[in-house]
Amino acid sequence: MSSRMARFAECAACRPAARHRVVGRHNGRMRITLISGADGTAFARDLAAALAPSDELTVVAPIVGDHWSAWLKACPDLDGLLGAPGVPTTFAVADQLAAINYSPAWQRVSDQAVAARLVRTELVGTGYSLSEATLAAATRAGLPYRVLPMSDDRAELRVVVDGEEPHAIHLGEYLAAPGAHSPTETVLVAEAWTVSPSVVDQLRATDVLVLGPSSRTLAIDPVLRTPGLLDALPSTVPVLVVDHDDTAPADLVRVAGLRADDPGAAEHVPADAAAVAELVRRVVAS
Repeated sequence: MSSRMARFAECAACRPAARHRVVGRHNGRMRITLISGADGTAFARDLAAALAPSDELTVVAPIVGDHWSAWLKACPDLDGLLGAPGVPTTFAVADQLAAINYSPAWQRVSDQAVAARLVRTELVGTGYSLSEATLAAATRAGLPYRVLPMSDDRAELRVVVDGEEPHAIHLGEYLAAPGAHSPTETVLVAEAWTVSPSVVDQLRATDVLVLGPSSRTLAIDPVLRTPGLLDALPSTVPVLVVDHDDTAPADLVRVAGLRADDPGAAEHVPADAAAVAELVRRVVAS
């Protein structure tokens, strides 16, 4: 690993930026944990903007949509949350790959996502955990929140579809054209996987847990079902559930099974970032 990449990871992942210092409710500062996929990026940004500069927002994201593409580790939910706002989206790399018929259409991503995957792949390939690589990317991008994957292990979702013979396809391939497939069940490809140590530390120290707004099927439930995650959440931590519709295809929601239970004595709140921020302040102060 080059010294430049080592500095990238060590400076950004191991020494949190000033905005992300570990603080607590005892001095009026709050630590908020938001569980969300890429579809909740706009809400995460709005919530961060509604908090005080000293507050800390950490987004815990699913990894069930992960895969390898062109030898790069693709994490679509992390990629979406790590995208810097205001940067024009371009697709030069994807267009070139399509021109030489190298990758399927469902793997088409922006140049910005390719850049994030290049850095992630090099860091993970040289010994850094997925959590460390993700924290480094979020800090270097100047995001107003931290980002953590639910696990540092592999846990990828496949969708079993009907055809001449039932077969499993990657979640991303199914989502690219859900009308072209008849799903019958979902299968998680994983060996020994568990919640990441970084998420355990985050949950044990958080002042409040916010769920969504994000797809229950594709984001919230996969995170809540991560082995060991709920065990790390103190029973006294308030839980706010942001009201929203599940954006996953109806057939996928059906075959995925019942939704995971909300932890604790969850309170439902409207999908308004400013209102959620104000409620968080009242809940933490009580």
